[in-house]
Amino acid sequence: REAEAFKEQGNAYYAKKDYNEAYNYYTKAIDTCPNNASYYGNRAATLMMLGRFREALEDAQQSVRLDDSFVRGHLREGKCHLSLGNAMAASRCFQRVLELDHKNTQAQQELKNATTVLEYEKIAEVDFEKRDFRKV
Repeated sequence: REAEAFKEQGNAYYAKKDYNEAYNYYTKAIDTCPNNASYYGNRAATLMMLGRFREALEDAQQSVRLDDSFVRGHLREGKCHLSLGNAMAASRCFQRVLELDHKNTQAQQELKNATTVLEYEKIAEVDFEKRDFRKV
């Protein structure tokens, strides 16, 4: 299959840390076969490495729309949400991973990170309402 060949080339460039070329080949794979969750997942990972988290989020979300049991897609979606400052959405993604794979240590750690961010946000909100700006 042509799409698989494009994906393999993308993987080779990704392994060499040539994320721009990897992105190009994953895009060709998606153009050839637009209903494959892992192609979107791979391109999301590449976009994350390029620091393009908003675009990566779109690809990660598309990957889990195509396959709700795609664990790496949910993980990447959560990481993008966290990078974009949305800890609540990130928490939901990591919880979904743990529903699919309760022993997933990466999701367990990321959920702790997201929960910590949420706790700090709550403290900041309370201090802001108290007008205690030293802590905000």
